[in-house]
Amino acid sequence: MPYFGKYDSPDELLRDDTVSRDEKIAMLEQWRDDKKDYMRATDEGMEGEDRAELLKKIKKALAELQ
Repeated sequence: MPYFGKYDSPDELLRDDTVSRDEKIAMLEQWRDDKKDYMRATDEGMEGEDRAELLKKIKKALAELQ
């Protein structure tokens, strides 16, 4: 189940009662990994927004589930 385009924030995903805890963890981990890759590309000179704050929110949401 993809998170992309469905949730505006990690908190919104956490509040979705139609998704199991394990699915939430998997989606948050994918979201985190995607953002890390994006930030790495940005650091290498590719244009883009700084997503450090979103990455912090994703990690916080994962911590709440574990």
